[in-house]
Amino acid sequence: MTVSGDFRDLPTRKPSLVAIAARLLMFGSALGFVAMLFWLAVFTLPVLLLAGAAIYLYARFAPNRGAGPAGPAIRIFRF
Repeated sequence: MTVSGDFRDLPTRKPSLVAIAARLLMFGSALGFVAMLFWLAVFTLPVLLLAGAAIYLYARFAPNRGAGPAGPAIRIFRF
């Protein structure tokens, strides 16, 4: 419906096959891009979380590697 309340007139001609194909191509490429982003997130986030946990545990429990002339190095993680 239009702003004045009338019904909208139907288009007088149908879209061409090229226009339909272009719309389908744009929709398909957008859908493929979104699907790629989704699966990238699904497979990447667990790997990053595990890597972060492994780095944290290594930094937490790694032995102090040799004290310098001023004594042992200051540890960042003191939990």
